[in-house]
Amino acid sequence: MIESQDTKLEVMLAPGTTTLATNSSNYGYLDTLGWDYATIAYMTNKFATTSACATTLELTEGTNSTAASAIVAFTGGTSVVADSTGFTIPVYEGTSDGTIVRFNVNLTKRERYLRIKVAPGAADTPHVLATLSRGREAIPGSDDGSVAVDVTG
Repeated sequence: MIESQDTKLEVMLAPGTTTLATNSSNYGYLDTLGWDYATIAYMTNKFATTSACATTLELTEGTNSTAASAIVAFTGGTSVVADSTGFTIPVYEGTSDGTIVRFNVNLTKRERYLRIKVAPGAADTPHVLATLSRGREAIPGSDDGSVAVDVTG
């Protein structure tokens, strides 16, 4: 099997289902059992004005879906601060097509569950899509329900 096809897609925040209020805290969870790597994409809409893509954007980890310990490297802020923030949250460009923040996570060093916390800088319908890869065992057909149609050519 081609390695890029041995992945699992998980929606952590569904696109367009709910408009998230400005500065409201919203969470999405990911069970990483059986996988060694995750790529998580936080995607936002295009806005007419320049503003922060989020006031809070962070990944946390835990042994269950509600526990959450900070992962400094994946905690965003207005600037990088040692021992508290690992990246600067980008600002929307008023003329851009939206913003994507991608988290590349080595799961071998992490707890089983990841949680993303998002507080949009303006009312938004962002979405978060996780791609799990490097399965610890061959997992045929691992997209068990996340993908409606799998087209290969």
